[in-house]
Amino acid sequence: MYRRYEELDSLRGLAALCVVFFHMYQVIPTNKLLKIIFEYSPLRLLISGGESVILFFVLSGFVLALPYFNNKQSNYFSFIIKRICRIYFPYLFALIVVIWCRELFYVGNLKALSGWINSFWSAPVNIQVIQTHLLMLGTFLSNLNPVLWSLVHEMRISIIFPFLMLLLVRLDWKKGLGLSALVSVMAIVLYSVFKPGDTGTEYVATLNYTAMFTIGALLAKYKSNIANKFNLLTNKIKILGLAFGLFAYLFAHPSFAIKAFIYKDISPFYRTIIDSWFVTVGAVILIIFAINSILMSRVLKNYFVNFLGKISYSLYLIHVVVILTMLQSLNGRVPISIILPGSLIVSFVIAVLMHFLIEKPSISLGKMLTSHRSKKVTFNEISR
Repeated sequence: MYRRYEELDSLRGLAALCVVFFHMYQVIPTNKLLKIIFEYSPLRLLISGGESVILFFVLSGFVLALPYFNNKQSNYFSFIIKRICRIYFPYLFALIVVIWCRELFYVGNLKALSGWINSFWSAPVNIQVIQTHLLMLGTFLSNLNPVLWSLVHEMRISIIFPFLMLLLVRLDWKKGLGLSALVSVMAIVLYSVFKPGDTGTEYVATLNYTAMFTIGALLAKYKSNIANKFNLLTNKIKILGLAFGLFAYLFAHPSFAIKAFIYKDISPFYRTIIDSWFVTVGAVILIIFAINSILMSRVLKNYFVNFLGKISYSLYLIHVVVILTMLQSLNGRVPISIILPGSLIVSFVIAVLMHFLIEKPSISLGKMLTSHRSKKVTFNEISR
């Protein structure tokens, strides 16, 4: 049996918490002082929401690839059923909750708050909106819950991931990196030809994020080699390496320089492509340290940090729904300085309940539905 990396659960949990802080930060109209404090200082780590999603994709690639490199992989249909139960069913529950909350609590524009938070729930919920969210097809921008876009990519990539692994188990790291780069280049070419829009759920965006899954899978394949080299590094080199990783993860966003000095109207899609690769470098370094650094591993194995990791998916799905519900219910009557911390507490409570009542039963259902397909298959059998 391959090792379960509890450190990575915790890392995912901390990243989910950063997403929560990021969305709380976005509720308040920003000024120059806030930007300097939270966007141009080390405190940016607390609101690294977009970066956290890239980290999620790399982590998913790493974790999903482990069975393939230990000959413990399920057959294709078992894999898909488990992924549907693990990702889609909690997603479906969160979708039902957000529609219910929107219909019950939405009262209109939230005065003195940001345009970002007021962009949600303003459009009516109709059959087309529900159908789009259920099927995850095409290009759409969720007016209900801004985190849902990333789950669209998770599900799409899950469908092709076993086929991707057919290649990765045969490729060395150089060819694997080449494949990742090729996938992103294909995304750029297809976007340039078809110009599908910039909502974040385009198929070409899925293609680019597949590269992040691929990087995670390669990290899983060469984890032992990396661990051996990591252990040979001096403490000074490790500190410098971690500092570089954090810089790449948080601040090395070259698209801003490109926009400022070369193009005035560079597409958000191209900016995402460029920046996601630098964030991915940082994410890889963070994962390497998480599973190889004794000190970081000890911190991440703390019970409370690890529990945060266990409820991270539910927290990720539900926190904006809680924030919106509480703002729509209490804004103007209760200070925002109380509403936002209160929404954090409520989000944690609901995430715990959702983890035990929705997530865990969904995972158990996936195992039950695939128990009769317990036979492990080789890659030769899959490719026949």
